[in-house]
Amino acid sequence: MSSDFIGIADWLVGNASSHSDLRVLTEQFVSRLNASSMQIERLNLGVMAVHPEMAGYAVMWEPGMEQCIEVPVRHEDLLKPTYRLSPIRFVVEQRRSVAFDLTDTENGSEYPVLDEFRAKGFTHYVGFPIPYGEDGIAILTMCTRRESGFHPAHLAGIETVFPVLSLLINVVETRRLARTILRTYLGKDTGERVLAGDIVRGGGERIEAAVWFCDLRNYTVMTSELGSFAMIDVMNDYFDCMAEAIWAEGGEILKFMGDAILAVFRIGGDRAKPEAARAAVRAAQAAVASLAAVSDNRVAAGDLPLAAGVSVHLGSVVYGNIGAKSRLDFTVMGHSVNLVARIQGLNGSLGEAILFSSEVADHVAAQSVGLYPLKGVREPVAVFKPQETT
Repeated sequence: MSSDFIGIADWLVGNASSHSDLRVLTEQFVSRLNASSMQIERLNLGVMAVHPEMAGYAVMWEPGMEQCIEVPVRHEDLLKPTYRLSPIRFVVEQRRSVAFDLTDTENGSEYPVLDEFRAKGFTHYVGFPIPYGEDGIAILTMCTRRESGFHPAHLAGIETVFPVLSLLINVVETRRLARTILRTYLGKDTGERVLAGDIVRGGGERIEAAVWFCDLRNYTVMTSELGSFAMIDVMNDYFDCMAEAIWAEGGEILKFMGDAILAVFRIGGDRAKPEAARAAVRAAQAAVASLAAVSDNRVAAGDLPLAAGVSVHLGSVVYGNIGAKSRLDFTVMGHSVNLVARIQGLNGSLGEAILFSSEVADHVAAQSVGLYPLKGVREPVAVFKPQETT
């Protein structure tokens, strides 16, 4: 029997480089465990992860599934009774194994979830902590319907595999963490480029895009009145409105700059210039409408209103790495970026929520608001806003 687990450990080591997905790893792992006659009829491998929205995720397998399913575990889920009154919480916090004879209705009575497993005909529940990395923790739980439960030799055997499994989970989670951090702080497309090795200073390419710029009105006054810490919640509400609208139209956020956002809607592939322009303007309209709804709720609650100005320009930019040798930034540069920022500077003085250049106006329903001299631009610039509907 021990040779079965030695074989599983050898398989884990021998195929380590191909294990980049915990779901696939779990499917193959449980298949090999069952080949050792363990008779596993439910397996759950959970990982507590570093993520801005999730506390972790779990991969669950039961017989008959076409493939394992991956379930996100959000931070708020850890406050619910489902977790707080579960053996998994004990395993996570105490880092100790658990085992329950489910044929004994009193065994583990402090954990209501075990009654659900009894109702499904399971006879034995076991859970193991699998520490990985410096402070990471994974949790493996298994159930069986075997009348006598899991054989002690099987449980001892599977624990001999944990050191190797821990190393693989660490590799998989390190890759996932790197991707999560890069996507969170750089955006999906830029993050993928950095992961692919596009990190040489000065490297870049010229792209065509609708460039999108916004900032929050009266930011300085609000910060002075509310205080910096209270403004964090305000800024998060504001950025949520802007970001969701950008992403919904296929845009990419390149920078959060104080109270401003710089984003691009790339031209290429299935998206030509007209569609990029329209997508950027639709995103601006959706963002402004979403922020107005948030502002109305704030005013009703006695808080300060929120408003933003958005500008859009269609043009050519250089997209690439700039910065110091050991501290780079992936961004866009060029006349188009300067122009869209200068147009945005007119939003407040003109009392308009959305303004854009003639290059954008060529592709959307627009009305002129006039010609304006802009700093750093030789000739006065024709500025437009969305066509008002009657």
